[in-house]
Amino acid sequence: MKKIAGMNGFGRFGLHLLKYWLDRSSDSSFSIKYINDDTLTIEEALKIIQNDEFVVFNKYNIKISGEKIRFLKPNGEINELIFTNDKKDDISWIGEPNMFFECSGKNTIKRDSSTFLVGKTETVIISATSWDADETIVFGFNHKNFDYEKKVISYGSCTVNAYVPLSNYINDKYGIIDSDVNVIHNIQKYRLQDNYTLNRKFCTLEKSGALLLPFINENNFVVNYTVIPYPGVSIIDYRFRIRNKINLSEFYKNLKNECDEGTLKGLYNIEEQDLGPEVNNCTIFSSVFIKQGIKVINDQVYIFSYFDNENSVNRYFDLVTYIASGS
Repeated sequence: MKKIAGMNGFGRFGLHLLKYWLDRSSDSSFSIKYINDDTLTIEEALKIIQNDEFVVFNKYNIKISGEKIRFLKPNGEINELIFTNDKKDDISWIGEPNMFFECSGKNTIKRDSSTFLVGKTETVIISATSWDADETIVFGFNHKNFDYEKKVISYGSCTVNAYVPLSNYINDKYGIIDSDVNVIHNIQKYRLQDNYTLNRKFCTLEKSGALLLPFINENNFVVNYTVIPYPGVSIIDYRFRIRNKINLSEFYKNLKNECDEGTLKGLYNIEEQDLGPEVNNCTIFSSVFIKQGIKVINDQVYIFSYFDNENSVNRYFDLVTYIASGS
């Protein structure tokens, strides 16, 4: 039987997650039956669903039916979700779902998310970095070690999911001496008017990476994170200094094989040509490597890639699917 899920927060992450799940709902191990957002009415949520420029629901017939939003697929399948506009402590359906998706960005402290663990709710999965969650689980890295006794889980972040499995592979294969990441990060379209210049910020990967990976620390790992006034697909560049030197052709062959058949399958992809960022809108991959942007110089490896940070919901979905299936 499928697990029942409820989502709190219907911003960019929640919108992407809803679409990602709907496209796969027939085969999914869970069903989203409830959504709450403390700032949006059901009518405002419907308007966003029908008009978003990047997350397109045009294959669905969508309408409001009472307190529910109804999605009709071309094959006749129907999904109905109760949508509420309640404050956190007053959500009317609390305790009903088996899994609680905390996607508001407002309850990243364990104490705040633990209040959702009532009734039938067994697990809370936070869609952001949480420094005191029971555990941070990154799909493709440590998800198979998930302990069902852990109740409040963080999935990390878009950059954590982009970096951690890749660097773990690089370290296992070649040994990492030091590493850095350069992120050119987008901003939501509705925030452009007030964010019209470059903004250097702290990236949670810089702390989370060192907590998850034993081979990096504050002395050998740096993240340069710049937010730019642009709403499209973002860029993430990786650099690794490695112990076991290798030439470019062998490195590329090994990386491609790992992406096609190995531990990185489904997490990353390699494109032969750079067709620009927007072709990677809503990609299913944590990041998309560009072949011509992969370089090996002495003991340094450089990998240029695009990543749709908004659609990092793909790894959140994979993680939730794994937990819901009881694997």
